[in-house]
Amino acid sequence: MNPIDMRTPLGIVTAMLPELIVVATSLVVLLLNAWRHRTAADSRLAGQVSLVGLVVALAALAALWSGGATAAGPPHMVALDGYRFAALGVVLVASIGGVLLALDYLEREGMLAPEYYSLLLMATAGMMYLAGAEDLIVLFLGLEVMSVPVYVMAAFNRRNVLSAEAGLKYFLIGAFASAFLLYGIALVYGATGSTALTVIGSATSAQGLPVMAGLGLMLLVIGLGFKVASVPFHMWAPDVYDGAPTPVTAFMATGVKAAGFLALVRVLMVGFPNTIDSWQPALGGLAAASMIVGNLVALTQRSIKRMLAYSSVAHAGYLLAAVWAGSRAGAAATLMYLGSYVLTTIATFGILGVLGRGGERDVTVDSVAGLARRRPWLAFALAVCMFSLLGFPGTFGFVGKWAILSAITAEHHRALAVVLVLTSLVSAGYYLPIVRSMYMKDPVSEASHAQASLPAAARIAVAIGVVLILVFGVAPQPVVTSTVETARAFVGTGLDRVADLRP
Repeated sequence: MNPIDMRTPLGIVTAMLPELIVVATSLVVLLLNAWRHRTAADSRLAGQVSLVGLVVALAALAALWSGGATAAGPPHMVALDGYRFAALGVVLVASIGGVLLALDYLEREGMLAPEYYSLLLMATAGMMYLAGAEDLIVLFLGLEVMSVPVYVMAAFNRRNVLSAEAGLKYFLIGAFASAFLLYGIALVYGATGSTALTVIGSATSAQGLPVMAGLGLMLLVIGLGFKVASVPFHMWAPDVYDGAPTPVTAFMATGVKAAGFLALVRVLMVGFPNTIDSWQPALGGLAAASMIVGNLVALTQRSIKRMLAYSSVAHAGYLLAAVWAGSRAGAAATLMYLGSYVLTTIATFGILGVLGRGGERDVTVDSVAGLARRRPWLAFALAVCMFSLLGFPGTFGFVGKWAILSAITAEHHRALAVVLVLTSLVSAGYYLPIVRSMYMKDPVSEASHAQASLPAAARIAVAIGVVLILVFGVAPQPVVTSTVETARAFVGTGLDRVADLRP
């Protein structure tokens, strides 16, 4: 494929084809909602159209990526490189999983408003712009296009006061985070005279990091820290994850987190590559705090859904540790770990959605007792997910954590590596009891798990997730090679150090 000139309309359409397909699909679903919006069949049709649109967008992305699409001419507002393509792939996989989990769940819970899928598609488009932004204005627009639909989705169960509370809390905290981010953009622009990350990178490389730009960078990290739920900006996450409908929680825990981290990687590596000594200490502190607080508080939870909410804070810490490395190895490890986390989390919440009713807030460790006797394949899938989240050898999660450790130790930060290992051991205290309860305890009653059966759409999402967790855990080399290659997008930014990521 020849370099794409994004100064022309055709070039822009070609480069932005995956995003445009998602936006067009959201508009089609919106029109479909105006025509058919009363029955379960109408809601399912909207979901099926959304699924087709996301798969087509994924195919368009694969065509651009395999064709080696690159940008011609000066820097543009949206990146056109392998890292952006991989980032969009992670976001689209998370969105496809979100649709598959919702198809039967919404019908079962009586939430038959088909606009759910329009909101999901609009949020997906925002995530794609956020993850691929090479200009702070596009980053902010992507963040808002992503956030507003997710606020509504969190409160989608209008009959549940906890869902309404989740939506309100997420809206208030999200608006607060957006204010930090916007003020940070203004300060960076005032100090460098540009919002383009490449220009900002050149300016900070030539003149160092001015005080105003440093303050702006701090506010940018705070704004994105709220979105990825890192300590101390995590206060909203447990209540919002717990109160939102389970498919929405899965979508937020994967897509929103992935887009936020991928945007953070590009901001730091392209916009502030040679000022690494200024942002590494802060990022290391946030990573350590997130790993420690997330794991310790998750250890005290009995509700599985709330435990997963706090564990997502811990996983944010692991990812921050990868970003802290400030190298291509760190960027590759971030991408790899996000891939494993998205697959595992989608599968986990898909299983959780059939273990309870009405938001699944009451599903505890004791609730899954004896699941292996009544639903052996369901128990096996959940056990694989727990082992992957723990980072057990033979799973994709282990490969991701090994990549993060390799990136950290290559930069000689042994303290952060020790915190990661020790907190991962702590996480065994809340992941393994779920496995023990499923396999070593008797069911609570004769009727336990009688209705725990995955519907067809969710079964596809869970099956694909579990298979890939095991396949990439046993044979990780293709994924390792691919992520290292995609991180070559940052060659020449000053952060092109390479570490061996092979487990």
